Amino acid sequence: MRRSSATTEYLKECMGTALLELMREKPMEKITIEEMTARADVGRSTYFRYFKSKEEVLSFKICCLWKRFDEQYHIGQHAEMDAPVATRLFLEFCLSMRDISDLLYSTGHQKCILDAYLQILSPESDENDVIKYYQSNMTAYALFGLVNAWIQRGYKETPEDMQELIRNSSVTQGDSK
Repeated sequence: MRRSSATTEYLKECMGTALLELMREKPMEKITIEEMTARADVGRSTYFRYFKSKEEVLSFKICCLWKRFDEQYHIGQHAEMDAPVATRLFLEFCLSMRDISDLLYSTGHQKCILDAYLQILSPESDENDVIKYYQSNMTAYALFGLVNAWIQRGYKETPEDMQELIRNSSVTQGDSK
């Protein structure tokens, strides 16, 4: 019997939750697939069917969190109509997952955040659209660079402060050309 897509997504996310819990107890390198899947109450074969690495599990979990945040705040709609609002909402999302980001940074696994951004922003339908491909990668790396600096500063600025910094930076760069 095949599982529904919703069930599969739920089981995959459970593995992400379990892995994050275990990472609070010991280094990811010492966490076995058996421990993670047992904590998630998922079979080992489910892990191997959907993931190649524990880092992929973490990126998937971040994507799930993003999806729920986007469903709640409709960031995609704002991005088309009001970029500053979309930017602030994105930064609020980053702040909402601060505990996860802090854990990933403290354990040296922050690249999982970049990988999630790349998945979230990558064009799904047309792999041959080179412009969309490069634009989504530039956006993902720029967002990661911004969030990386914000995290390293200890989230001293609010999402609104960050939005203003971005706006002022864009205006300044636009004026210098």
